[in-house]
Amino acid sequence: MNATVSPRHTELVLGELSRVRIGVAPAPMASLISLVVDTLGGPRQGIAPDWIRTIRRALPPDAAQAVIPMFNRTGALLPACLTPLGIDGSPVQEQLDRIANVTPDELGEDVELMTPGEPPMPWRGALRRPRQWLGLYVRLLTAAWTAYAPIWQESSGIRARETDRIGAATVTGGLDVLLSNLSTRARYGEQTLYLSDQHPYRVVLKDRPVVLVPLVSGTSASVFNLDEPDRVWLGYPVPGLDRLGEAPPPAADSLALLIGPLRAAILRALVRPVSMGRLARQLNAGPSTATYHCTQLAAAGLVVRHRAGREVRIQRTPRGDALVDLLS
Repeated sequence: MNATVSPRHTELVLGELSRVRIGVAPAPMASLISLVVDTLGGPRQGIAPDWIRTIRRALPPDAAQAVIPMFNRTGALLPACLTPLGIDGSPVQEQLDRIANVTPDELGEDVELMTPGEPPMPWRGALRRPRQWLGLYVRLLTAAWTAYAPIWQESSGIRARETDRIGAATVTGGLDVLLSNLSTRARYGEQTLYLSDQHPYRVVLKDRPVVLVPLVSGTSASVFNLDEPDRVWLGYPVPGLDRLGEAPPPAADSLALLIGPLRAAILRALVRPVSMGRLARQLNAGPSTATYHCTQLAAAGLVVRHRAGREVRIQRTPRGDALVDLLS
């Protein structure tokens, strides 16, 4: 599992998007591990402080002390056998049972695959007493899940909404727009998805499907696996985390569902070219906010900017026009 912080990027070459098969998977274990990684000192995931406090209070101290050495703010050293993220839809308890049944030999082999050669220092103690360490790890995840399960249940609305957004992008040919706005730690261009990674590499999708995994953990959460033979999967922050617990918003139109309400408002406001300053005033948004969202829309090929004297004007592209017409 990759859960790292880095300015470098792994490249997932998707090819022609019209041929890419997209799925979505509710995977609570993926979100749980993302949260645990941050709580125990791994890479920051942008998790709300009260969530971290909730999880931290629930963790058995001896189990937390056994696992903390595997994490630091630049990386999380967890082999594949300890991170069954439930992309196949299996229940959390089944995944916990799977970890509990990992043998010492399996753990040693997966650590070797993760870091060939001599095991990293944090893992040497664990591999000397593997059964004891595995028992502590399972206790830790079980306690974390007990504390986190109510948050996961509360997120059912925003998860359903995200499934609708992915469906809208797929059927309207807006998959590139979706991928361009997936996460602050991912960007899309030239038929390639670039994912922030401390140890970057390049993968060609070929005929495998892409499974999107909305993470209910932090606003900068990012986990992915591009090496499975029958699929790749990408975990990213589910939109709306900052509104979790509030009354659900009214049903959004299809354009707002795909690109967000403010970006939809920007596109609809561009009936004719306008200056950035006027656009910000029209939307009652700060200049930096308007500029940021226009930059994202430009990256998706929906708007262009050009200088007219002392002003920067922005206008929709033909693709932007077509998207507004299609989804309005």
